[in-house]
Amino acid sequence: MKLHLPLAALALGVVLSANTCAEKSTGASAQVPGKWVLSTLNGAPVQLPEGAERPYLTIDSLGVNVTGFAGCNRVFGTMKVWGDSIAFPGLAATRMYCQETQQVEDAFLDALNKASTYSVKDERLVLLAGKEVAVLQRQAK
Repeated sequence: MKLHLPLAALALGVVLSANTCAEKSTGASAQVPGKWVLSTLNGAPVQLPEGAERPYLTIDSLGVNVTGFAGCNRVFGTMKVWGDSIAFPGLAATRMYCQETQQVEDAFLDALNKASTYSVKDERLVLLAGKEVAVLQRQAK
């Protein structure tokens, strides 16, 4: 009987700590999966030529893989979210040049590279680098 009590306590401890770890790893990133459409860059509304596709990011259900459109080129890569911090390491893009939308694309990619913190409120993903660098609106499913 004495042997069973310590084993039961150990098993309970393992189960409880596993549950705590799962909550920590998914809590922050659980808010970000989905398709996010760019609405502002550096505090100003994004201006695009008529008929141009609006830049967006699609974040997978795990909050790890990112695909999207930057204004001219497709983007893809990974993201890291911990607490209120965010990073897009290894973000890559196809390399076409589009005169009409290149300025928006360059500013969007720069914002993604600079972003260090984020918040999600009212279906808006706000990326910050000391100040607001981009705001993306969640697209309804």
